[in-house]
Amino acid sequence: MFPNRPSNDQLRTWALVWLDALTYAVALAFVVAVGAIVLGVATGGGLVRAKYALFFAGFLLMGYASVRLWPRSPADLERTTARGVAGGSIPETADETRFQRLVRATPPIRWVDGPDPEKRMTPPGKLFLGSLLVLLVSYLMESFFGI
Repeated sequence: MFPNRPSNDQLRTWALVWLDALTYAVALAFVVAVGAIVLGVATGGGLVRAKYALFFAGFLLMGYASVRLWPRSPADLERTTARGVAGGSIPETADETRFQRLVRATPPIRWVDGPDPEKRMTPPGKLFLGSLLVLLVSYLMESFFGI
């Protein structure tokens, strides 16, 4: 009846991919925010200096993630989404850092089976999403909390 409607399995995979990515981004934003607050208080600038540190850290993370997202070769442009390298029989798995393993051990991603490694968002994509959340925290400190 609905040929373009995704199946429940596709929706579940999509939800798991985004849960994995958002858990990583929230954990990154939390670690950067705590670090910025500690730095701001330790240097005598308080939350105002922490807000500026978050702003600059967010843009630095965004720049680094953007550079990592650039394709290194024309073969990178031929990669298909969620299927590994086009034409290859062995899918390319995403590299995993210690921070990503730590995030996977925290709730809510710990309670569910994560998506297959070849279907996960790439680490630079997660880093970019995290940088957006760091900038959001800085913005909320400025506009909502009046710091």
